[in-house]
Amino acid sequence: MAVNQRRAGAALSYVALVVNAVTTFVYTPLILSFLNASEYGVYQLIGSIIAYLGVMDMGLSTTLSRFYVEAKVKEDPTHVENLLAMAAVIYSVLTALSIVVGVAFDLLLPMLFGQSFTPGELELAHQMMLLVLLNCMVVLPGNYFLAVINANERFVFARTLRIARYLLQFAAVIAVLELGRGAIGVLAVQVALNFLADVAYVAYYRGRLHVKARLHHWDKRLLLHIFSFSGYILLNMVFDQIFWKTGQVVLGAVVSAAAVGVYGIATQLITSGYMEVSTGVTSVFLPKLTAMSARTDDMTEINGLFDRIGHIQALLVWGICAGFACIGQEFIYVWAGPEYGEAFWATLILMLGLNVSLVQNLGISVLQAKDKQGFRAIIYIVIAVLDLLVSIPVSAEFGVIGCAVTAAVFLFIGTGPIMNWYYHTKIGIDIPKFWHEVIPVLIPAVLTASATFGFSALTRIGPSYGSILIKCLFFVVVYFALCWKWFFTDYERGIIRGTFHKFSRKKA
Repeated sequence: MAVNQRRAGAALSYVALVVNAVTTFVYTPLILSFLNASEYGVYQLIGSIIAYLGVMDMGLSTTLSRFYVEAKVKEDPTHVENLLAMAAVIYSVLTALSIVVGVAFDLLLPMLFGQSFTPGELELAHQMMLLVLLNCMVVLPGNYFLAVINANERFVFARTLRIARYLLQFAAVIAVLELGRGAIGVLAVQVALNFLADVAYVAYYRGRLHVKARLHHWDKRLLLHIFSFSGYILLNMVFDQIFWKTGQVVLGAVVSAAAVGVYGIATQLITSGYMEVSTGVTSVFLPKLTAMSARTDDMTEINGLFDRIGHIQALLVWGICAGFACIGQEFIYVWAGPEYGEAFWATLILMLGLNVSLVQNLGISVLQAKDKQGFRAIIYIVIAVLDLLVSIPVSAEFGVIGCAVTAAVFLFIGTGPIMNWYYHTKIGIDIPKFWHEVIPVLIPAVLTASATFGFSALTRIGPSYGSILIKCLFFVVVYFALCWKWFFTDYERGIIRGTFHKFSRKKA
């Protein structure tokens, strides 16, 4: 059952990715058409603050999943009950703390943005912060229940609910925009859907999992272990927020609200699209890796999994990067509008900075399973602070592009040579063998991008959605043909054949 849940969960993650991409593709231009550039910039800024407050989870959801699986492998039901009860108490405290921090953010808005925002923009930000506080009361408790669901490898339920949320958000956002509710209405929809998701998590937790949270005693040793483990995850979450949200805050402070909107388009494409392509697979493997690490220290099985998943991720990630390089500029022009043209270059620059880390995302789960996250957390927070310090003067001088280049350079340094050295020398992952198998994937990506550039030059069609669709189909057909002939592994061909035969039998 666990294997089927992982496969279905990974498949549904990509379904969710496609649904999210399609719905975002449709309603983001609607949001841009209903909101002016400054209002959209404020919306993106408040989104950054929500993301900052999301850090208040402190990595506890991943920690709870990991410790829960380890306790189950050791067949200690009393420890499982105690762990769940202690985690519930900790989540209650963190929820209260996040509300306090949210109030502090609201009070600091005039000091931080009074020079670059108009009085109307500041008033809108204050109004949206009230919804942010409600969101704090909803999201963190929901993370507790979702962590237990994932730890039990019930990925089908969790991913199906995510897809339903995307579809409901799509319909509700369009409705509130048509009713003239603006950015306030869009944010209210997100808060309401988070609440409904919480209700579903609780119902599944109590009705299907039949797990018990019972405080037998307050285990101080376990508490210290929880916070030491989650502390490293927290540092990584802080890193993520600095890279993906602080850029918008910096641009809002030293450039303008409109610049925040442009950079917000780029980071939205990265975090809600490009990064999800990689995490869709790796997110379902933490329970399995934790169980493997609890049973043995031998790295043979983990190395094999790391190579297989990394090769698949390289095919997806580098293929998308190459496709965006030759079609993305037209896509941004048609989708967002010519005033957001800089978003293409910012997105492409950030993609290049991520191209090492996204093919090795399974390494994060390996570190979590082995409780060896300290080095990565320290390196990431150091380069995140350096990025913040450097991006302020660079953004003031070069705007959106300068902010993107700064982030991309530090991303590559932290996730590339430094982490590869650590994976190889300290964890035991065979990095030379990994890159020997993965680097050839660049060949079909580059060849297909070159062919698509040539096709665009010869046809001279566009800019339009029809032109984008034709070029995307051309890219996919050429890329798939090249990969099938020379670059897919037997394992990957087997997955494709198996999926095709299974679909054919169902259709028959």
